[in-house]
Amino acid sequence: MKRKYARRLVALCIAVMLAVTFAAAAVVQTLQLRDAHAEQQQLAGQIAALQQQVTDLQAQLTAEQAARAALEATASTQAAREEQLTKLADFRTTLADGTELGRVWVEDTVIDCTMYWGDTGSQFAKGAGVHSADGCVLPGENGTVFVGAHTDTFFNDLGSAQIGGLIHLETPWGNFSYRVTETKVIDQTEIDQCRWGATEPSCILYTCYPFGSTWHTNLRYLVYADPVASDEAGALPDDLTGVAAPQDPAAAG
Repeated sequence: MKRKYARRLVALCIAVMLAVTFAAAAVVQTLQLRDAHAEQQQLAGQIAALQQQVTDLQAQLTAEQAARAALEATASTQAAREEQLTKLADFRTTLADGTELGRVWVEDTVIDCTMYWGDTGSQFAKGAGVHSADGCVLPGENGTVFVGAHTDTFFNDLGSAQIGGLIHLETPWGNFSYRVTETKVIDQTEIDQCRWGATEPSCILYTCYPFGSTWHTNLRYLVYADPVASDEAGALPDDLTGVAAPQDPAAAG
């Protein structure tokens, strides 16, 4: 009887030990799983942080590249502007009344002719004349570019110039676009309407009025225009304004 009891006691002890062992193993496994999960979360956080750092670095690199490109573009634009102003200064050293300046043409009109420095009968016989006195300036400079021509020849279609349309002055030192802002008829004595001596860049085309008249008249038709773009030196040439190139009627024809 005692042996039987002893065997049962030993079996029970073994069962208890096994249960305890399994329970301990389960606890250890649970702890290990919990630690592994914590490590996994920590690793995931580190990966996310690294990914954010990569994203931030990429954004920083993109911003730096954009800034560098902007600086390079600005430097290129400044260099081109300086080159254009140098050409203008060099041209001025050879300037005299009657010097050919280039070409004037007006969108949506038939006006398209050569420009000359000075607006006397000598220049008007060949094309348009740019007033060379009273503080008037060359195309592109600060001040008023005052351009005239006869109403029965080169500027006979000046009345077709529309507000918002473009006047193009093409020269050896750059091509300049001015947008029409106003038109008016004045008496030839109303010099205050001509903006002579102004410091702001603008262009005025003028001719005798009524259009096509071949007799003496005291009236003048004026077309006022402001540069499409300008800086402290004056009107900017077309290749520096970012404005689409105009449709040249000469090229189209």
